[in-house]
Amino acid sequence: MTRSGSLAYYLTAWICGCFFMSLSVWTKDLFGAAANNAFSTHSVFGLIFFYFYGLVFGAIAALTGAFLLRRVMAALKCMTASHWAVAGTILAPAVIAILGLWGRHVGIDEQSGMRVVRIITFGPKIVVDAGWWLAIPAGTATAYLLCRVQRAFAGQQAPQPS
Repeated sequence: MTRSGSLAYYLTAWICGCFFMSLSVWTKDLFGAAANNAFSTHSVFGLIFFYFYGLVFGAIAALTGAFLLRRVMAALKCMTASHWAVAGTILAPAVIAILGLWGRHVGIDEQSGMRVVRIITFGPKIVVDAGWWLAIPAGTATAYLLCRVQRAFAGQQAPQPS
């Protein structure tokens, strides 16, 4: 484990951020489906399946958002969870929109570089197609948890030698 909690911070961003984003998109699709089978075993399996793909295709977006959030909050010297949640509410849709729109504009060429860009932007493109506003609650919840992780490790940093 690192002294500043970077490993825990970025793992939380990846695992919880992708879960909240997958849950947002899945819930939107769930309530758009027929109401008679809304909460069946099949739909719960769908969430787990969707979350797995969310972890794979949303990793870069989650880590990028967490990195930007940490830097912005350090620059603004914000330590409260409410400030982090507000920043996550603004930052998550921005990151998803930028990566998702970039993913829409990537051609269908079979160049290896374009394939990598398509993989990086596939998850955000799915969220943008489902509704960019779904990133708002996911960003809020993820930023709140990231603040808690950041604060948990902030007091454990070793003093720097002079």
